[in-house]
Amino acid sequence: MRPRLTALAAATVLLVACSDEASPETDWADGVCSAWNELAADVRGLTEGLNVDSLTPEALDQLSSEISDRVDAVQASAQNLTEAIADTPEGADQAIENAQKELADEADDVRAGLDDTGQAIQGLADATTAEDVTSALSDAQAGLTQTGQALSTLGDTVAGYLSSADDTLRQAFDDAQSCQQTRTGGTSS
Repeated sequence: MRPRLTALAAATVLLVACSDEASPETDWADGVCSAWNELAADVRGLTEGLNVDSLTPEALDQLSSEISDRVDAVQASAQNLTEAIADTPEGADQAIENAQKELADEADDVRAGLDDTGQAIQGLADATTAEDVTSALSDAQAGLTQTGQALSTLGDTVAGYLSSADDTLRQAFDDAQSCQQTRTGGTSS
């Protein structure tokens, strides 16, 4: 009788340990939301604390360098988001595959806004006059607005998955820790 009890106890421990693990779909959703949250924070911080009061050549060089570093960080975050979206679990159901395609299209929109912002930042680096700086900053703001709208759309899409008719998709995003921030839909960018 004792070996049977030990086997039953071992099976119970194994079941409890396995039940705490997230499904591959939840891990995927968590990766997507985590990358989205990181990118949204990087975009919000892109222009935070920049000093555009002085237009001396040295100040312009410093501003350009600082913005360029921040844009590089945002581009890296955007790449992380693209990779997280593409990393669907093997054998995922059709709803997860459809969500991956939808999110990939929306991530492309985010990257398009970032590309426009990057071009404007390059214009800032090449600026030699106050008019050039003003024009580059205006173009950068337009790119950031486009990026913010695309990020909000992506966040709204993720939040919409919480009411999906597909149980696997809904559960994956509901159980994912990092998706908690997307439940209100979008970013403040």
